[in-house]
Amino acid sequence: MYPVGQNVLIVDDDLGRGQAIERILREEGFAVTIATEGFAALRAAGSEQFALVIAAVELPGTLDGVTTVRRLRARQPWLKALFTGEFARGPRWAGRDCDEFIAAPFHRRELLGCVFELLQRESLPGADLVRRSRLELDSPAPRPI
Repeated sequence: MYPVGQNVLIVDDDLGRGQAIERILREEGFAVTIATEGFAALRAAGSEQFALVIAAVELPGTLDGVTTVRRLRARQPWLKALFTGEFARGPRWAGRDCDEFIAAPFHRRELLGCVFELLQRESLPGADLVRRSRLELDSPAPRPI
């Protein structure tokens, strides 16, 4: 799969990490937009469609990474989400908000593997099975009737 038409939004206040992600993705041919906080990401989504958002879990200001992604998906429901951050502060949740998480620091191949897998997930038969099973594991068990 080639990244034609696969615009990526990076939302990260860590300038070094954001620029590293941008460089890696641009070298692979992706169109990339960077925002350093949630409101800037929402403004960008108002004028451009994205296939994937790579968001830091912890962002400064009133919009953290999860809230930013929720608001982005309200505008662009097809948007895939890859979260990044320190492993110790990584999400202890799984669900509709988080398609994948990659702990920083990460290697180029790990980032690209996550990105390409997420972008292909919808188009492959049964590819959503992993996400659905993850959601089912997090959901409370149904009560016997």
